[in-house]
This record gives sequence, structure tokens and C-alpha cells, in this order.
Amino acid sequence: MGLFDWFKSTSQNGEATAPPPSELGAVKEDYIVQGLDFVAAIEAHRKWKDRLSAYIAGTSDEKLDASAICQDDKCALGKWIYSEGKIFCGHMPQFHGLKATHAQFHIHASEIVKLAEKGQTDAAMQALLEGDYARDSRQVQTQLSKLYMEMKS
Repeated sequence: MGLFDWFKSTSQNGEATAPPPSELGAVKEDYIVQGLDFVAAIEAHRKWKDRLSAYIAGTSDEKLDASAICQDDKCALGKWIYSEGKIFCGHMPQFHGLKATHAQFHIHASEIVKLAEKGQTDAAMQALLEGDYARDSRQVQTQLSKLYMEMKS
């Protein structure tokens, strides 16, 4: 599977399931476009599921702050969206969909942390696996893949 195939698969399946391109021998410069490492952005948002799951289970060494997590402009993708992304992709409908979904992703991740902190672990796990967070997580990965393919074509 090549780099473009990985992005195509992610855009169709909604979640990165194959090995990341770095394990496929892809050259890192090929997946950095207009200042964003698309693979790293997909992987970072995919890994939130593991981070939140460990937090809910009480096995995380990490202290998650709901008030910080809900801010969509603090992660690498968010910083790009509000800077280079807006400049280079602001005219693309796919970009605006990504921006909106990414903001919702952070809000829903924050809500999961709040549920876990209230001891509502079943509700938090359900939200993680089946709720709005799960939908938005897949959608962020899909939209990133589609935006990458649009920008490279």
C-alpha cells in the first residue's frame, strides 16, 4: 500500500486502520503539505481514543483538563487550521467541513473527560465508542485524508 492509497483508504473507512505511511516506507516530505503533517494529524486524533479510554479506566498517568481540551486551536492541527490552513485552503469546502468537525471533536472529547471525572465511566465509555465523539473522530480522519488528496491532485 502506497501513501496515496493509505489516504484513500482512510478517507473511505473513516479511520486509519492500515499501518501509518512511515511504516510503509513513504517519504515524510510527501505527507507534509502547506505546513501540515497530515499523517501526524490523523495519528494524533486517532490516538485520542486510547488516551481517553485509559483516562476513563483510571489507568492513565496523564491529567486531562476538559477546559483545555475543548479548545480546537491548541493542537497542531488546530493551529494550522487557524493559520496556514486558512490561508492556503480557506477557499475549499472540504477545509471548512474539517474546521467545523475538528471543533466538535474537541468539545466532545472534553465532555468525555467531564463524565469520567464525575465517575460516570459507563456513559463516558459509551460516548467514546458510540457517541458524537466517535463519529467526529472518524470524520476528522476522513476529512483530513480527503483534503490531503484534494491538495495533492
